[in-house]
Amino acid sequence: MKIKPIDLLLKDKSEAKDRLSSMLKFHIKKPLIALLVDRELSELEEKNLSLILHGVKDLDATVIAIADTNCKIFSEIKVMTYNRLNRHYLLEAADIALVFDFTDVEELLANGIIPISQERPEVSDYDPNHETGNAFIYKNTSPWSIFAALVRAVETFKFPYDWKHIIRQGLI
Repeated sequence: MKIKPIDLLLKDKSEAKDRLSSMLKFHIKKPLIALLVDRELSELEEKNLSLILHGVKDLDATVIAIADTNCKIFSEIKVMTYNRLNRHYLLEAADIALVFDFTDVEELLANGIIPISQERPEVSDYDPNHETGNAFIYKNTSPWSIFAALVRAVETFKFPYDWKHIIRQGLI
């Protein structure tokens, strides 16, 4: 599989974001955070996600979820019906994704999407001092640990050189 140059990937991502924004008739602020909920969430996952989403509304970002279930917790964000086409649109446009234990992280990395994840073999925590890592890792599954990793990602997105480097690390 041939990997796109980072600048082309980011240009394509920007165009995909414009298409998605037009399709949803909704202004998308950058960065775009994706929630790909392709299975029923547990009660604890739902509670934690609800708390996280309550805080995310104060970040300078857009969150879009695709889901068929658990829709009541997404009252404050844009939700698309979960189907293959909507999943494709969101994967093309998203910058960041909050991942669950069932999320295919390698697919996200291949699409230039930076995961917010717990520790797992496919990802390593971004270290700005050493310019290493391809994700933002949370240490435990408390909503505040997850939210802290999400804030780190949104703040790092503001630095284009660093962001490109993180994407590049994910494509290797």
